[in-house]
Amino acid sequence: MKNRNLFLAVMLAVWGLTGCNPEDGENPFLLDLPALPESWTDLLGSPRWLIRYYAGNGRETVAELDGERAEIFLSPSRVSPIFAWPYWPDRHLKPEDFRPAGAIIPYDISAPDRISLSWQGGVDAWFFEALNGGKTAETAPAGIRQGRNFDWPGFRALFTNSALSPELCSDPWLAGWEAIAEKTLRSGFRSQWISPAKTVPLNIPAPEGLWISPSPFARPLAAEGETTAFMVREGPGIQAWYSAAGVLHCAGTSWILLPWE
Repeated sequence: MKNRNLFLAVMLAVWGLTGCNPEDGENPFLLDLPALPESWTDLLGSPRWLIRYYAGNGRETVAELDGERAEIFLSPSRVSPIFAWPYWPDRHLKPEDFRPAGAIIPYDISAPDRISLSWQGGVDAWFFEALNGGKTAETAPAGIRQGRNFDWPGFRALFTNSALSPELCSDPWLAGWEAIAEKTLRSGFRSQWISPAKTVPLNIPAPEGLWISPSPFARPLAAEGETTAFMVREGPGIQAWYSAAGVLHCAGTSWILLPWE
């Protein structure tokens, strides 16, 4: 989603700290962020967070914070997503480099003034925007206002009731959510469409050690021996892994290892 990445980059340049003036019908909520995978913090330390959500009148609002909680204002009755991207500016890692945590309002309101964000909620929020064609429910054409009307509790239950493969239940980011959203918009939702994207092994002489991926669900990959097989999605697009040795960028059958700056 190039437009999303461009939006995040622009907003980070002009928005220094959280700021939102509430409108009528909006309530204050504290966001409880999920714990990061231990492998992430061992390698990268504590992150900053970029929060993106929809306030009154469908306003796309961005907040940046250092701590574990942030206060935002929104309507508890409007079905909408919240995103929370961890990022590490001291390592030159941007928000879109790692998968987000998130929530769907009102389903993740855990108390009258609290919202619990989770890594599964990041998958839900991503799929919500894919169903809306990357637009808010208020600005999307009437025919694609699917995110607001989707069965989010039922969708989330698919990952815990053995309806999906063990591989996808352990890491939902293995699925191609944009393609699944396109099928859903054409023909309605089918759980059978949720399947892992095709990958091919790319054998790389990576330095020994643990390599982490952008997915918070994925286990670190241990590089040892002359080469290590990194599973790369077929088709265009850069995929990355991170270790103490640097950042490994893969695209198709090509790769490059960039040391930390």
